[in-house]
Amino acid sequence: MIRWIIPELLGTAPDSDYVDEDGNVKVDARTLVDKHGNSPAALRNKIDEGVSGLKAGRRVIIVCDFGVSRSNTIAAGILAKSRGMAIDAAVAEIVEATGESSIKLDMIEDLRAALNSHPVEQKANHILITGGTGFLGANLALRLSGTHSVFTPTRTQLDLAGPTSRLDHYCRENSISTIVHLAYPRIYTNNSAMGESLTILRNVLDVCKVRGTRLIQPSGSVVFSGYRSPLMVADTATAARPRGVYGQTKFLEEMLVRNAVENEGVSATIVRISPVYGRQSARPRLIWFARQYIRENKPVVTHVYRNGRPRLQLLHSDDAIAGIIEVIRSGRAPLYHLGGQASYETIEIVRRIGRILGKEVLVEEAQIGEDVANILLDSSGSNELLGWKAVVDLDTGLARTLLEQEDGAAAP
Repeated sequence: MIRWIIPELLGTAPDSDYVDEDGNVKVDARTLVDKHGNSPAALRNKIDEGVSGLKAGRRVIIVCDFGVSRSNTIAAGILAKSRGMAIDAAVAEIVEATGESSIKLDMIEDLRAALNSHPVEQKANHILITGGTGFLGANLALRLSGTHSVFTPTRTQLDLAGPTSRLDHYCRENSISTIVHLAYPRIYTNNSAMGESLTILRNVLDVCKVRGTRLIQPSGSVVFSGYRSPLMVADTATAARPRGVYGQTKFLEEMLVRNAVENEGVSATIVRISPVYGRQSARPRLIWFARQYIRENKPVVTHVYRNGRPRLQLLHSDDAIAGIIEVIRSGRAPLYHLGGQASYETIEIVRRIGRILGKEVLVEEAQIGEDVANILLDSSGSNELLGWKAVVDLDTGLARTLLEQEDGAAAP
């Protein structure tokens, strides 16, 4: 099937769908490689062949094996040259006309070289925060706003799961030098979330590769969720052992990033962060569940697993944001840990919440026929390399979270 970009004049198709007819000019893109490395001269020859056909009033059909990346890249070059369009505008028109979102950025970069498109300057203080309207992203953007130009597009403004060319255009247009990738599916524990999150990250990595943009990739202690012990300390050398969809997804994200660094020259840093809490955060849900039940004089149900009570190493959002900022400023190691000061059993966290609220706490424990991973992230490396450590103790952080929430918006 021919997908027309200019009706009955310019189209793309798999070679198997092409039918030779009078008036057709067939531009065969199969002699190109579907990745970086095509010579500018080879691309210009294909583009000139198509432009000449259009000028002669003939139908120009560009073909490749599947009618996806090579053919549409050449079509974008033909549009740009014949109409005097910017390459980004030509690519956007191709995507709109064909519905093809998989045009490879490597091909588009080769096209820029072929048409002598000048590179866009990156600005060191221009930062894109994906997921920048969420709890952590919005607070990070606020803290950075005094020293950086921060960009936090909504999903409506920039769909990260959409065509990679749109993210590339956004980064070029705004001279982005660093991406802090906080975006994640709202429902994050099912199989579809794994696919979506990996697709989004692959798109981000593609842009970082061709733009030379630095990536800060948050992860978490969940990559150690397959360990089953009453308490285990994990440093940056501890082997990951994920369990469950969320843990496995974070592990696969880390592998994607590391592979991009080692094999594609991407500049990236992984930051594992223990569970973050704070005012206006919906998680950990234990805090809000406990607050509600304590205020209503109902017993709070906590759990006891086969290997003991679960523990949380909570990190206040102020500390988490301070750590990420230090990584942006000076962190050049491949991996950092940002962990809270200590790990606490959930029953102890509930009791501390009760003391802060000035209410009696009723607790019931339910037995769970499964093991739990109790992981303490060792942040000593971050202290040594970044001068960072968590400074907000649990009582202070819970008081800020709960009491400030009482004076502000309703709790999640």
